[in-house]
Amino acid sequence: MEKIRILSTKNLEHKFKVLFNKKKFDLYEHSFINIDFADFDFPQHDESWIFSSKNSVESVFSKKFNSKIIFNKIYCVGKNTKFLIEKYGLKVNKMCHNSLDLANYILNYSNKEKFLFFRGNIQNHSFTKFFKQENIDLKEIVVYVNKSNSKKLKEKFEAIMFFSPSGIKSFLEKNSLGDSTCVCIGQTTAEFAKKHTSKVISCNIPSMKNVINKTIKLFANEYH
Repeated sequence: MEKIRILSTKNLEHKFKVLFNKKKFDLYEHSFINIDFADFDFPQHDESWIFSSKNSVESVFSKKFNSKIIFNKIYCVGKNTKFLIEKYGLKVNKMCHNSLDLANYILNYSNKEKFLFFRGNIQNHSFTKFFKQENIDLKEIVVYVNKSNSKKLKEKFEAIMFFSPSGIKSFLEKNSLGDSTCVCIGQTTAEFAKKHTSKVISCNIPSMKNVINKTIKLFANEYH
């Protein structure tokens, strides 16, 4: 019987690969985005810090910085980001599952603080605009760079798992979505996907495992 073809636009750890029943699914993988750490300097800052992803945490802590730097209050997006920050021995004051929820939390509870935001080279314009509109002090530093690693694929897929808008952009450089269902890690990625197709679903809580579970459940009634 013909198997259901699934594409992950990021290489998966073994613990995630085994979630796909090999009798039912053919799993294809290619990391459409490569991450390079950026060269940056730490400004003088002793108030609040925002980490948008694991990549931002890894970049910051790969750098030798002045021991006088005080990570006073830390805010972040995503459980994995939080766990990694804690691995470096720091306390996270507030974690939200997406950037919009974090922005609203800061508006309601921390709007008088001054924030330094570590991010990638692709700006989240709505996040930046929110702080500006609400007159909340926000400075941004690019600490990592997303680089396209596109690849032409011959196969057609029943579903494609996307983890960022930049991953979608890279995929579309050499491929088309066709009739594939896009399973997106969160709302920002889903909104970008909707510019190219109507077949989009997303996770309420962004995580790698939730993307995989959504994809598997999508074909729960398919007997191949």
